[in-house]
Amino acid sequence: MPFKDAAPWIAEAIESILQQDFYDWQLIAVNDHSVDEGPKLLKTYSERDPRISFFENKGEGILPALQLALSHCQAEMVSRFDADDIMPQGRLKKMHDLLEKSAQQTIVTGMVQYFSDRPISKGYQKYQHWLNEVNLNKDQWREIYRECVIASPNWLMRTDELKKMGGFEGLSYPEDYDWCFRFYKARFEIACLHSTTLLWREHPLRTSRNSENYQQDQFFQLKLTRFLELESFDHLVLWGSGRKARITAAFLDRHQISFRWMDMEPQRYPDGIKGHPIEDFRNLSPQAGQKLLIGVYPNPSARRSIEDFLFSRHLQMGEDYWYL
Repeated sequence: MPFKDAAPWIAEAIESILQQDFYDWQLIAVNDHSVDEGPKLLKTYSERDPRISFFENKGEGILPALQLALSHCQAEMVSRFDADDIMPQGRLKKMHDLLEKSAQQTIVTGMVQYFSDRPISKGYQKYQHWLNEVNLNKDQWREIYRECVIASPNWLMRTDELKKMGGFEGLSYPEDYDWCFRFYKARFEIACLHSTTLLWREHPLRTSRNSENYQQDQFFQLKLTRFLELESFDHLVLWGSGRKARITAAFLDRHQISFRWMDMEPQRYPDGIKGHPIEDFRNLSPQAGQKLLIGVYPNPSARRSIEDFLFSRHLQMGEDYWYL
């Protein structure tokens, strides 16, 4: 559990771990240069309960904090938790029992639920619904280039497998998303509990809200870099004309990757976009070595129409095309 200036929430997070009905755990907390009372609270808990260890981050930021924590991990299974969240009762036992009976190279996760002392925005509500749906449907690797498919404080896996994969060493920010790409590359299985295993606190001081490492441009830089590394193709098609598609086009241009650009309303762009002609999506035809990146994510009805069209062209999601 890395933490920085988490004094308003850290006691509630730790209490939720202490109240678990699975008792054989070790909490390794790493202070990332806090300037509030969080370290003092953590020190008090560590003096009360020998299962709680407390270290100072030797580096700066979440990644060195996570790597330091992992170096002290002696358990057979390892999880990550954040100091501003709450662990629902039963989480550790349910995750442990599922992982224990799962095959090697399995990551266990579960449902997430946002909570706050203020209304949850529609954007976060949509992400919660999407993430839970993806995990229930076992669509994680088909949706990998859209968003982070496993909530960073909501997984359990075998410690030796995490260490064998490099732990948190060498990841790029946003590190939780890059962590997913590492296991996508190795084709780990993901087993999902159908119960809520993370109460995810939404508040204005969340790192994901305030750090440049977690803004949309950074997500696209990471996902498109990993796409070029992990997927092989001879022909690349970009579909859409909105902001996501334009960010993608700019990235591909910078990396001198040629692509065809298509849209559902190409007539809106008779002069193209930034030097690229915009073709009618109906020109798409099956072609060996072709991959498609879809820079739009419409409502379910329109999405079904897109997917039906792509199916008619013998294209499979997660193999031939991905949503961004």
